[in-house]
Amino acid sequence: MPPVLDEGEDPRLPGGRWMLIRKARGKPWAPPAPNVRASARTQHDLGCVFALLHARELPGYGPLNDKGEGTYARWSDWLREALTEPLRFLHTGGHFDRELVTRVENLFSSQAPMLDRRPGVLVHGDLGNMEIFVDRRNRVVDIVDFGDSVAGDPLYDFAHFVRGGPADDPRSAAILPGIRRSYAAHGGAEPENWDQLFRIYDVFNAVRNAEFCAQVDLPWLPGLRNKVDQLLNQLGA
Repeated sequence: MPPVLDEGEDPRLPGGRWMLIRKARGKPWAPPAPNVRASARTQHDLGCVFALLHARELPGYGPLNDKGEGTYARWSDWLREALTEPLRFLHTGGHFDRELVTRVENLFSSQAPMLDRRPGVLVHGDLGNMEIFVDRRNRVVDIVDFGDSVAGDPLYDFAHFVRGGPADDPRSAAILPGIRRSYAAHGGAEPENWDQLFRIYDVFNAVRNAEFCAQVDLPWLPGLRNKVDQLLNQLGA
């Protein structure tokens, strides 16, 4: 992360605080086209980035306070609360029917005991091509935009990686295997129920992406709604 040069408070700003950091080096990483593999060096470095972030255990879960601690006692509590407003918005706007909303809510309620056993570590929460800066050799040189960072499950980062686009965006599936291999080589732990956890966080991400699409009138919402339905079926929800 580029070093923080200064910070302060100003009531005229949203949130009332500001931060000045050094300009990121290199240039934003351009993910490859669907039929082109990402640079092996970039995949290697991103696995190392994830491993370094997730080695930092934090007390609590969810958004961080001024002490760098999660503000929730249970991971599932934050996940469910973070979905409350998106689900309400999608339902009242006619984008999700009541059955689909209920199935999403039931998934996170029924899986709460399992989710609450997951470790709480530093996760970036929004790592994509505009947050990753690389040099001419495709080496990762800076990571920016930690505004969505939370204390939570390491797999939350993987399910959100390059996932801000349409439901059929193939980039994440094409790139993640190489990153996972590097992650394991750098000491990252992979739970036995990786696929189950990944799908749960994929539901979480798709719901919030669907809300964003509805708000700004992007054409991806039908695909994201279908993705939520399909993931719930796969999870037996």
